Amino acid sequence: MFEHGRAQNVAAMVSATVLIFFMSVEAFREAVPKLFGVSGAAEFQNVCLALIVIIVGIFVVAIPVVDISRVRGRGASVRAQLVALLKDEVSYAAALVAVVLVWQGYYLADALASVFVAVVIALGGIYLLKDNVHYLIGKTPGSQFMEKLESKAMSVKGVLGVHDLKAEYVGPNTVHAGFHIEVARGTPVEEADRIAEEVHEKIARETGCQYCVIHVDPANDSTLRNAMR
Repeated sequence: MFEHGRAQNVAAMVSATVLIFFMSVEAFREAVPKLFGVSGAAEFQNVCLALIVIIVGIFVVAIPVVDISRVRGRGASVRAQLVALLKDEVSYAAALVAVVLVWQGYYLADALASVFVAVVIALGGIYLLKDNVHYLIGKTPGSQFMEKLESKAMSVKGVLGVHDLKAEYVGPNTVHAGFHIEVARGTPVEEADRIAEEVHEKIARETGCQYCVIHVDPANDSTLRNAMR
């Protein structure tokens, strides 16, 4: 109905699940035995080659990070990609420090770096969960946006009242709204339909809310008295 607007949020939630329940848990599973010396001291070969690979990886990952950081109005899938890239950058940096320290004889640095990377992965997954779950269960655009919708609807000639206003995000920067407008009793159906269309066009033009369902009701006595005032 809304062109699969929440697909990006679903993709980000799947990414968060993978980060938390697979990558993070696996990283902890490998790091904890090392931390307590269960798996023995780490042994490194070709340290110079490892350092070169890590440094190259840092610069390679930095390229898309810079590009994405310049994008305005990033959607959920783009933010998920950015979180994953930042996780890679932090992991590379931690690996670089760990390799250098282990090379110098500080073998515990390998386990500490693994735990640090696992925590970073988990935090990234939690951030993605928090950032997307609200959109999937119907996040409101906020009271200021709702007040703007009501004021724009009331500014159309023939609208005497607005009630039952509801709105939620159905995708990145895409809002679905629905409300009732009240018109004078006895208004012909054609005229009421014209008023509703004018309200829809004005809201779409001035608020960006393209998905808007408007119901037309006859004004009650209290609405008429308020309109006369």
